[in-house]
Amino acid sequence: MKWLKKLRLINWHYFSDEEMDFGKQTLITGKNAAGKSTIIDALQVLFVANQRMIKFNPAAHEDAKRTLLDYLKGKIGSDERGYVRDGDFNTYLLAEFEDQEKREPFVVGMVADVFANLEHFEDFFILAPMTLEKLELVKPDGKLRNRDELRGFYNGASGLKSVFEQNKAQYQKALLSRMGHVHERFFQTFTRALSFKPIQNIRDFVYQNILDHRELQLELMKENFAVHERYRLELQELQKRKDKLEKIRDRFQNVEKYRHLVIEQDYVLRCLRVVKEKETLERLQDELQRLDHKLEQTRGDVALAKQKQAEANLQKEDATRRLYENSEEQRKNKLDQDILSGENQLENLRQQLAAWQSSMQKQAECLGNLATWDGNGIWSWPDNESTDLMRAAELVSGLAANLSDPEFEVTRKKQLLREIGGHLERIYDRMSETRTRAGDRLKEQERKIADTEAVIRNLEQKKRPYSEGLMSLKQLLEERLGSRSPVWIFCEEMELTDEIWRNAIEGYLNTQRFDLLVEPAVFRDALALYEREKRSRHIEGIGLVNTEAERKYLRTADKGSLAESVKAKHPVVQAHLEHLLGKVMKAADEQDLLRHRTAVTASCMGYSNLVARQIPERVYSPPYIGAQAVIRQLELKRAELAQLKEEQGILSSELEQLRAWLEQLRGKESLFGTLSAQLELPQLVEACVEELQRWRKERERIDLSEADMLREQIGFWLEKERSWQEESERLNRTIGTLEAEFKETEGKRYMQGNFVKEREAAVEQWEASWPERLQQASGRLEEANRSTIATESKIANWDNNRKGNETRHDEEARHLAQQRAEYNAEYTLVADIDVEHNEVYDRLLEQVEGLDIPDYQKKVETALQVSEEEFKSHFVFKLREAIEMAKREFRELNYALDNFPFSSDKYHFQVVPSEKYRRYYDAVMDPRLMERGSLFDMMDDERGDALQELFEQLVQNEADEMEEFTDYRRYLDYDILVRQGENQYRFSQVLKEKSGGETQTPFYVAILASFYHLYRSERTLRLVVFDEAFNKMDEQRIQTSLKLIKRMNLQLIAAVPDEKIQHMAPEVTTTLIVTNQDYRCFVDMIDRWEEEEEPKPLAPEEESVSIQQETLF
Repeated sequence: MKWLKKLRLINWHYFSDEEMDFGKQTLITGKNAAGKSTIIDALQVLFVANQRMIKFNPAAHEDAKRTLLDYLKGKIGSDERGYVRDGDFNTYLLAEFEDQEKREPFVVGMVADVFANLEHFEDFFILAPMTLEKLELVKPDGKLRNRDELRGFYNGASGLKSVFEQNKAQYQKALLSRMGHVHERFFQTFTRALSFKPIQNIRDFVYQNILDHRELQLELMKENFAVHERYRLELQELQKRKDKLEKIRDRFQNVEKYRHLVIEQDYVLRCLRVVKEKETLERLQDELQRLDHKLEQTRGDVALAKQKQAEANLQKEDATRRLYENSEEQRKNKLDQDILSGENQLENLRQQLAAWQSSMQKQAECLGNLATWDGNGIWSWPDNESTDLMRAAELVSGLAANLSDPEFEVTRKKQLLREIGGHLERIYDRMSETRTRAGDRLKEQERKIADTEAVIRNLEQKKRPYSEGLMSLKQLLEERLGSRSPVWIFCEEMELTDEIWRNAIEGYLNTQRFDLLVEPAVFRDALALYEREKRSRHIEGIGLVNTEAERKYLRTADKGSLAESVKAKHPVVQAHLEHLLGKVMKAADEQDLLRHRTAVTASCMGYSNLVARQIPERVYSPPYIGAQAVIRQLELKRAELAQLKEEQGILSSELEQLRAWLEQLRGKESLFGTLSAQLELPQLVEACVEELQRWRKERERIDLSEADMLREQIGFWLEKERSWQEESERLNRTIGTLEAEFKETEGKRYMQGNFVKEREAAVEQWEASWPERLQQASGRLEEANRSTIATESKIANWDNNRKGNETRHDEEARHLAQQRAEYNAEYTLVADIDVEHNEVYDRLLEQVEGLDIPDYQKKVETALQVSEEEFKSHFVFKLREAIEMAKREFRELNYALDNFPFSSDKYHFQVVPSEKYRRYYDAVMDPRLMERGSLFDMMDDERGDALQELFEQLVQNEADEMEEFTDYRRYLDYDILVRQGENQYRFSQVLKEKSGGETQTPFYVAILASFYHLYRSERTLRLVVFDEAFNKMDEQRIQTSLKLIKRMNLQLIAAVPDEKIQHMAPEVTTTLIVTNQDYRCFVDMIDRWEEEEEPKPLAPEEESVSIQQETLF
């Protein structure tokens, strides 16, 4: 069993922060307006939650209208002051229970965030194991936690099971489960027990406390299609808005993910850079020690090398002086220099002349070939350009063969060669531009060929070119439905009977040609699959036909409609085409269109809603309907492919020709400029040969014997001097290098020390800025430290990774801002699109998600399709079902009433058909009705007439008059049988003669029986709450009622008038008194004791079958 032990109210009406204890029987007393009902209403909010089921202050006047906001803010209602609490604050309602079976406490609570603009948002929660004493509601700063902070504090806490719900329906399910899987009737029974009114009329009592009022919205069925359309558009817009908000939320989550990742990677990089800088500092210190030792050793080697160099230099200078003074040597040196220079010059000139002649001949051939080329489809010569090129070829060839032209013609020939080079350069530029344009054409041609070949392959396999989404949905349905139903594509399952109307039919159906159809029996399953998988498979815009509802269109096509020109073998497909085309009339010409509401001509001029519109050719070409459509598409595509390949071959060949010429013409202007500058080479060669002959003859006559001996001596000592000089220079360079390296390294070491400090400061700055991310970042740093690669490589890898994530973050943020801007513009929302949180859009999404859009949309669409049948037939069957359910409820109630008497009395509810509506009752409850296929099969008897009369009443009457016939409770009469020993009487007969207490007794007996039946399991809670309880009963009846509650082992919490406390206190365990002073309520315990023995339970009875209540209307 589960017992309520404590209740704590924080910022609830006039209660600032009050905690109260409850026993197994607890009375709450106090003067009027002290706050008793305020406590009861807090229990309503905690245990019912749904405000549509709650009636605040139920014992007050019928017109009393307290609201949740009044309780949250503490409404005063005076002119000077409206509420006890203003500004932003938080409210808590907390109840502590003891679970005897699990031997653990748990807390049920509600936390509300209330704002100065009167907005308020509530979360309901369940925490186990938990007590009020251990519950941490206050933050370290002394303020109460709000909804998000409380959820974040307790969600995922070790050893704690937590439930947090904003959705009240989900919270109700969780509460019933926690309370021992109590039936959902608990909420109705709980609220009925609070709103007692003396029984003045048994029918009214039944209506208010036993049978729920269920409305049949017949008037909704009679509204025209405009209302339905309006709802459909509103739902469509709401769904669109929800989709946009979900995309914004998902995009924001991606932005946050990448932002945190970049921050953590930045920490790793900062730490790795500290390690890298320290490694560099250690290397610099080692390098300074090595350089200092090397400098000292090298300076000693330099001193020795300079000494040896000076000795060799003295010997060399002596021999050199003597050789310098030798006259024959001086003359020979001069001639040798002249001869060597002349030979080099002659060889160079001859090589240049040979190369020039070869190049000139090649250019002549190139010009000749270019002049004889006629061009192709992408290149053509301007007038006379070929003739000019041929003359240029002859000129170049003549120059290469004839080298003996007079000198005065050289200047003119140079000018001609430069002009030829400039001309060829201009041709090259024109050809380059032509090749670029033709290359772009070739790429486009190749893409068209690939696309066309793919379409042909599919068509050869009888595969029409459908969209990816269509084939994905078809495959999904075929896999999941299996043998239960084939999956048809609409256009493949029908054939044209008149080709004249092909274009009109193809064009009118447009994208509906690609609708998918399944057997009617599996349509709902197929629709559920579509809805469930559409996101993950990216399926949208594909039509799935409601074949279940479309069966009624079979054989309904009008004569002369487009449906006559097309047929299908399967009746499901035939019904769909008659639905779409059965009302679209074939018109002879555009004037004939005007005779029809919807029509089309064979030339594809359509007419609908008083508007004529020509169907574009792209809509109906290529064709898709029937087997002939594939053949025709294949013919068109093959012809198109052949044409494309022919054009591709020609274009490729022409491009190759152009590429070859461009290769030959590249750099011609520069080349001909060089050739023109070399026209003077023959004369230069001849002059150089004559000068060399003169120098050689003069040198042969010189005597060099003494000079040769001196040269040998100079060479020896020169080599020695050079050797030691090189060694000295090398060592000096080494010293300079070492000193520079030492100075540079010393500076680097100083700077490196500063770098280390800067890097360490950067790490400390990060840790101060992001303490909440330090743990995750440290984990990533450990991962980096485990790597064995060099620190520099680690930094490069992590930096590249971070940059990639920064790019992804920026891209996601840009998309997020774009999505927000689009949403703001579309819905005129004033919100910052670049703000770093998503609170505004999350709040909007939360509001939209509170609505079950797909379920409501499905109901609206279904209501449109079945409204006629619902209006005529379903009403009767639902009315019959409601009456049967009412009888079952009374059987369950009487079963519980029979298990315990009230003193010497026993109570029993009697339910019989209403005499006033007996004719209708008998017709609706006729057992033959369930055996017949239609209501109108009974039209030959009296009960059929009664049903027809009932329908007429429903159709013809206004809404307030229809209530008489749509309320199932009116078809039954009610009474309470009271048995006293062998005597029995009807409560209705003595109602006005009985005292107030006697009229209250049946109410409490019925309510207690309902709770006893509801709590028949030992694992459930036992709570019963009454407001202004037993106020009409005498002392004996009150005490009898309280003893009965004990015997039923129920936990009572009752708010009672203070004048009744003396009769009730001896029979309860706990008494609380509530006082109100200056809009501040307090609760004091004036009595508490615990029973020494557990109450003796009632004799066990056979459990009745649990009745599943349905919402019929």
